[in-house]
Amino acid sequence: MSRPVSRPRRVEILPLERSRSGHALFSAPRPSDETLIAEISPDQSCELFCHRRQTDQLMVLRGAIDLVVLEDRHLRRIRLREDEASWVCIPPGVPHGAINRGRTPAVVVNAVLRHGPSDPRDYLPRRVPGALLPAWRALAA
Repeated sequence: MSRPVSRPRRVEILPLERSRSGHALFSAPRPSDETLIAEISPDQSCELFCHRRQTDQLMVLRGAIDLVVLEDRHLRRIRLREDEASWVCIPPGVPHGAINRGRTPAVVVNAVLRHGPSDPRDYLPRRVPGALLPAWRALAA
């Protein structure tokens, strides 16, 4: 009987593996089941979401965002910028959301890893625990 593959339970920031050919810069691909491109507007309110059977692998292609994750009962802000490219891997079960503090939309690629079927609750906003509301308001302001 094969054992399930263990996945990290914490958010990881991975350096971008890249190569240059002439004037083009290429990123090494991330393994994925689906690749999504998202535009995050500056006026979009930040909400936390949690995927039960999905790993998000995010990189900002244009602009900048503050990624907010709820990890070990603490809110953590991770700044993602196009000029400091890196991959952020968010494992299943970690609530997260994005804030665009700029004046123009940010463009993000998500190389999604699926660990089972999607759950309709994955895209419903998660409630921020009461004890973290002051920290949440400070991050979202």
